[in-house]
Amino acid sequence: MLIGPVYARDTVLAVNEGTTYQDPDSAPFHVRYQGLADLLSRELKRPVKVVQVDKYDRLEKGLAEEQYDMAFVHPAHIALRAVKSGAYQGVGTAKGYTDYRARVLVAKDSPLKTMADLRGKKLGVPSMESITTVMFVASLRQMHLPQPEKQLTATRYQDAVPFMVTQGFVDAGVTGSAAVANEWKRGGGRILGETRPIAIKQFLVSKQLADADRSRVGAVLLGLSGSDEGRSALAKIGIAGFAPWDAGAMNEATAELGL
Repeated sequence: MLIGPVYARDTVLAVNEGTTYQDPDSAPFHVRYQGLADLLSRELKRPVKVVQVDKYDRLEKGLAEEQYDMAFVHPAHIALRAVKSGAYQGVGTAKGYTDYRARVLVAKDSPLKTMADLRGKKLGVPSMESITTVMFVASLRQMHLPQPEKQLTATRYQDAVPFMVTQGFVDAGVTGSAAVANEWKRGGGRILGETRPIAIKQFLVSKQLADADRSRVGAVLLGLSGSDEGRSALAKIGIAGFAPWDAGAMNEATAELGL
């Protein structure tokens, strides 16, 4: 079984896929990650147990306590903190998720014209711990807006943000979903501005793993798109492959987010 109690002898891969999107058609977690677990187990020559860690605070605590040998992390700020701590090494980022940005939605007839006009306004965001919100708040701080968190009203899912704007609950809403933003524009809404993009899905390995094992994990990830078995594993988790870790870009993102 992929999911179960974590024992000292286990080689554990923790996975967080984000919490602010609804995907009712997604296959069960253990089905989607079985292929990747098999490939990693074969290369490391020992079983890999994949555990789903949905709660961001639980994931962050587990990383801080070095409970996981590997981690595939959606929210970039949590992954980047773990790397900055020195306990984990970044080995790859998910292709197709390297240009993630928070977009600010306003009504067609909104008096707001620039991002600077957000000062003092009510702003709708996904959950406060969402990477979308973290990126947006970092941008507001760079604009020297005082205590931007006090302007925020959070909702559970990103696709609920446009409703907050259309109903007048907030003056502007924030989404990281290109699909939501495009639908907003098709409906006549405007995009007031957006944050600088960062890569948001990162694969980490614990530095407690031997150097050779960390290299093996990296080789598996970066080679997945080169084989039928690897492409099948990728298709089940919904990504095209992994790009090598770009330390310069990741360090820049860490600084930009104020981590």
